[in-house]
Amino acid sequence: MAQSAENMARDACMWVNAHPSDFKRLMSVFHRQVDAGFPCTRRGDVYKAALDMGMDVSVVDQLRHDHNLYAPLTRYMVMLRPRLARTINFRKSKLDQIDLVSIWHQEVDPSTVFLASSRMEAERMVELNDAAAA
Repeated sequence: MAQSAENMARDACMWVNAHPSDFKRLMSVFHRQVDAGFPCTRRGDVYKAALDMGMDVSVVDQLRHDHNLYAPLTRYMVMLRPRLARTINFRKSKLDQIDLVSIWHQEVDPSTVFLASSRMEAERMVELNDAAAA
């Protein structure tokens, strides 16, 4: 049975709560990819870069193989830092139909400021060269 979008988002938030420094390190991997001008960072690229940064292999393996975790985490990343949409490419997902911000505020931190309300808004910000996506 397929996992609901809300459960996927809550599981991702639980992962962030359990691995806050790893989440920040993963975001750093994507920032480096943007800075290097890579228009598409694949999971394998993230895997190698994360290992090169010294991340725990079991954590990186989990992300590489678990689409139900990777998809919401990357959406949260671009919502927090829209510039990451320059290198993270998305497929259509049921996650795009729910309020990810609300779930994050309930599960992780109610004071978190998201610069984009969805991955689609982050992508539009990149297309428009919005300063928040620079």
